[in-house]
Amino acid sequence: MFVNPRLNPIGVVLATALAVVGAVDSVYAGGVAEATFQAKDTPRTLDEDTPQMRTVLAGVSWEPEAFEVRCTATPGLAYDALVRFESPLPSGERWVDEVVLVWYAARGEDREAIEAPAVLMIHTLQPQMLIANQLAQNFAKRGLHTFVLQLPGYGHRWKGPGHFPGVAALEHGRQAVADCLRARDAIGVLPNIKPGPIALQGTSLGGFVAATAGGIDRASNPGNNRGQNRGFDPVVLLISGGDCYGALMNGQFDAMFLRRALIRKGYSGRALKKLLEPVEPLRVAHRLNPSRTWLISARDDMTIPRANSDALAQAIGLDEEHRIWLGTNHYTTLLLLPAVAQTMADIILDERPDPVTGPATPQNTEAKD
Repeated sequence: MFVNPRLNPIGVVLATALAVVGAVDSVYAGGVAEATFQAKDTPRTLDEDTPQMRTVLAGVSWEPEAFEVRCTATPGLAYDALVRFESPLPSGERWVDEVVLVWYAARGEDREAIEAPAVLMIHTLQPQMLIANQLAQNFAKRGLHTFVLQLPGYGHRWKGPGHFPGVAALEHGRQAVADCLRARDAIGVLPNIKPGPIALQGTSLGGFVAATAGGIDRASNPGNNRGQNRGFDPVVLLISGGDCYGALMNGQFDAMFLRRALIRKGYSGRALKKLLEPVEPLRVAHRLNPSRTWLISARDDMTIPRANSDALAQAIGLDEEHRIWLGTNHYTTLLLLPAVAQTMADIILDERPDPVTGPATPQNTEAKD
């Protein structure tokens, strides 16, 4: 979710307020300033019947290999450490080929890091990644080790002046999806990470990337394997959808802003559709587990229209329980962010209240037909 001052000034005020957060007493979760860990890619089996789907999966496949995961503590900042590793599908551009995760550690009452489940978050279009970082802080307070993956073109992977981060992320879309897949294996070797599946959460633009990565990752999750490497579980998507091209063509505000930036770079028509293919979740949405995937949508969203969120929900096969509606638009969702964060954390921790007897949550805000 990108806040354009000319289009949404109230959103700028809200996003700025979210950026003013108190720094915590950040101590690297491993107890030292820097550390290196050895990880290995989970092998993936391209278990699709059609040549078209095998081609899709092969596009984000690589030969599994060992790789190094480097952690650096960040004392005095709102997050605890930076986690770095090499992209499994390097582009040849040094700016983006080192993947960076921002780690918000789960801590006990004594402020020491605790063993806890992990969640990988994929951020919005907004260059400062404010929404993801705010959600990550909420998740960490709920007892989740939370990692915000910086997409190509963002944060420490910014390509420099003259490069719009959103365009760069799409130009490196195949790499972005592969980075998500490798991130799961990188997180798994870090200290205090509870063994088991890692949750995946994506918002807006990040939801397209997350849904694609989650669908592809089923290839490492055969039915007879219920062990530690069983993939992303659950997958929780916020104000996102499917049909990237349709969302860009028909969406307003940020969608329009990104569309214009892409046109200036020479992407339109067939070239734009080709650019968007690697992050198009509708190609792999049928591979997501509908009982372990949730889509939280804004009823009045004009940036990612309802047609796009409906398309993704239908492709996954989501039932009403796994579609949560907010009485907001793409930007006023910010006003409900604490409640939304709680709902998503409840889903990830499997602590959702009973829908009849439990307290009210945002999932029941849509008006009945």
